[in-house]
Amino acid sequence: MADPAVTDRSAPPKNEDVAATTGRGFLVITGAKLWFMVGGFLISFGLPLIFDAPTYGDYGDLNNILSILSMVMITGVLQPVSRFVAADPERCGGVLRQALRLMLPVSLLVSGGFVLLAPWLAAERLSPDLVLAYRLAGVILFFYGLYSVFIGVLNGRKRFLPQAMFDMGFTTLKALFVVGFAAIGWGVQGAFGGFALAAAVIMALAALSVRREVSPGPPAPGFVPFALQVMLYTFVANLVFKLDMVLLQPAAEAVFGRLGVADVPEAVRLAKGQYTLAVQVARVPWQVTLAITFVIFPLVSQSTFAQDKERTLLYIRQTLRYGMILVGAAAVVLTAVPRAPFAIFKPEYAPAAEALAWLAPAYFLFAVWNIVNTILTSAGRSKTVLAIGLVSVGVVTLLYWQVLPRAGDGIALLDLTGITTLAAFALGLALGLGTLWKLYGPPIPFGTAARVLGIGGALVVAGHLLPPMGKIASLAVAVAVGLAFLVGLVLTREFGPEDRARLEKVLKRRRA
Repeated sequence: MADPAVTDRSAPPKNEDVAATTGRGFLVITGAKLWFMVGGFLISFGLPLIFDAPTYGDYGDLNNILSILSMVMITGVLQPVSRFVAADPERCGGVLRQALRLMLPVSLLVSGGFVLLAPWLAAERLSPDLVLAYRLAGVILFFYGLYSVFIGVLNGRKRFLPQAMFDMGFTTLKALFVVGFAAIGWGVQGAFGGFALAAAVIMALAALSVRREVSPGPPAPGFVPFALQVMLYTFVANLVFKLDMVLLQPAAEAVFGRLGVADVPEAVRLAKGQYTLAVQVARVPWQVTLAITFVIFPLVSQSTFAQDKERTLLYIRQTLRYGMILVGAAAVVLTAVPRAPFAIFKPEYAPAAEALAWLAPAYFLFAVWNIVNTILTSAGRSKTVLAIGLVSVGVVTLLYWQVLPRAGDGIALLDLTGITTLAAFALGLALGLGTLWKLYGPPIPFGTAARVLGIGGALVVAGHLLPPMGKIASLAVAVAVGLAFLVGLVLTREFGPEDRARLEKVLKRRRA
């Protein structure tokens, strides 16, 4: 039976039901995404313990290129499927068929092209001995394209628990296979072989599960054009997100060539390995927002379809507020004590701290921008989001080409890359927030912005005034900074009794 809150557009919103569904959905998806973060930690921080920095640079470079396209397959398809299923659950079966008919040829085209171009891509990225790894990356793209369709159906139906179980299963398989195959000596090609195997298994399981529980239904008008728009935007957004690692190589070749370095390719691979690790550390806070976007997307879609502007603004303000608090706590720690995370790695990774000092606040901005983009997309503003992305890509490309080659040495190159990335994300966020404000009103409570940025800024300044410390002392200071940020929010009543009451309500199994 269809959800009456969706099919009956005149019915008043049941705020307690929505709060309970949203809260429990957020907790379930958050649990899955926390497990995703654990799996990501095992891969991102386990591989540097197995590989030397140049080899990790090879892995990170290919994974970065792969992720630009894989996110098109995941977010670019999952969100449109979720939106149309949430808007009218009676059409669920029709949307599923439409999505599969769209993604099967798209997946074959993209993955097939990647496989065919593997020798050329490997040579261009200074990894001519990794052709097999590049071909395996193409295989991963195919399975991702189909898997995202089935997960989109679950998300649109608010079937958060099954969605979370698939995500957790995939995370577990991926971490075991990628790190395990690398650890037994199969290198970068073994890591991507494990990745491909995990993607194939989880796609097959999701297909069997979802197709059994979805009944036939009529197609949804406008689905394919909307999906193509979102896919195009996702591609553009991921260029903004990951262009720094793509353009770091030509800039590094120019810098090291100008400096007369004896082995330029090896120096470039080393720089890519260091920067890759800095990026992986900086992206940890951003991953928290993935749970928020999965839950808020169908809810905003539903409220905008019902033309409930007041309800939509409530979703927006609460989502951005909690997103800033969650991401801010981790970002402040990484910005205040950037050397602490690298205490466990080999000394050759230590220069990555220079980039992290800029990348941590950059990814705080990107995390908020990602939420803003998800809200705009779920509200049917994909063209606006695409325009913002195109402007940001143009500006950031110009910055990277003009600024990075001027670096005086390898350390300065890492530093400038982080600064330029921060500027690019700030521009995109400003444009996105301005659009939300124009459509619905102030999207972020002014008090929240002032308290989060004020407390965080003070802790960052204090952290940089501290003298150099050993590994244990640095880690202890990092923990203290995180606790101080949270205590500051409580003392300033940013997180007050109302928030605690809301959290307690969410944790209850029965609805109020």
